[in-house]
Amino acid sequence: MMQPPFKNFHVGIKLILIFCLFVVNMSGMTYLAYLTVGPLFGISNAAAITSGALNTLADVNAFLYIQAMSSLGGFALTSLMFERLNSYTPVANLGLRATPSIKMLLLALVSVLVAQFFIEFLVTINKAANLPPSIAQTFKEAQERAEGIINKLIDFKDPIRLIPVAFVMAVVPAVGEELFFRGLLMGTFLRAKMHPIIAIILSGFLFSIIHFEFDNTLAIWVLGSFLGYLYYVSGSLWLPIAAHFVNNFLTVLLKYLFNIGVISADMAEADTPWYATVISVVLFAGCLYLFNKWKTPANFDEEDEDDNNTESELIPVQ
Repeated sequence: MMQPPFKNFHVGIKLILIFCLFVVNMSGMTYLAYLTVGPLFGISNAAAITSGALNTLADVNAFLYIQAMSSLGGFALTSLMFERLNSYTPVANLGLRATPSIKMLLLALVSVLVAQFFIEFLVTINKAANLPPSIAQTFKEAQERAEGIINKLIDFKDPIRLIPVAFVMAVVPAVGEELFFRGLLMGTFLRAKMHPIIAIILSGFLFSIIHFEFDNTLAIWVLGSFLGYLYYVSGSLWLPIAAHFVNNFLTVLLKYLFNIGVISADMAEADTPWYATVISVVLFAGCLYLFNKWKTPANFDEEDEDDNNTESELIPVQ
């Protein structure tokens, strides 16, 4: 049986191919979204929507649709296509066949919750970084535009709106970005014999860069590295997907609770006490200790496909 066309390529060539596939797929799916957004939502100017001109509910829905299509195209479709050409076993190689234990899944969700004050502290540190005024202003303006769009997307009080907004802002990124950054990129690094720590940190760094949020770069880097660690200690992509979803959904939920008055403005804008940050760090460190104790890392060595071209499981290594 013929080998997959990408299997024996050098890791550098594979990364170039991944990047090219990403650009083509994201551009293609975004173009398709532009073509269909008019008939679906009655929008005549899709470019104005993507620039942040969200004046009506139809505008918001159209933006969510375009965002979902481009994200799924760039991240999810690229991951599945590349692994199909690299191994013929995309589901297994991306960690979708392996299932985490219940205790690991619950611990992952708890870790995200207890880490929130720690993540907020990292954002504070990031904001204190000194950059040349011109560069700092450019980053600031880009982030303000992005935050303005996000605020419009989650400015609602109807609980039914939680469903489409949470789907696009939490489900789609959790699945698509984990497929791409952990399943595809980190998996490629590990199969190329890169040290796991370097693979985890590097994939986390790329994850932070692509978000283009300067004030949050350090926090996203740490979060991305943690998600990579979850993938490594379990061999299952479902673990970082679940943690990623909870982290993003918290943002949507807290904003909704603020909109309906459950959270006051004073509470939302209050500074985090230093002891809350310390407790958050200690609890998060305790979660990492338990992950290390319970880990069942997968074998990321390249395997030859069998004669029947069946998908093999990632093999736990005790």
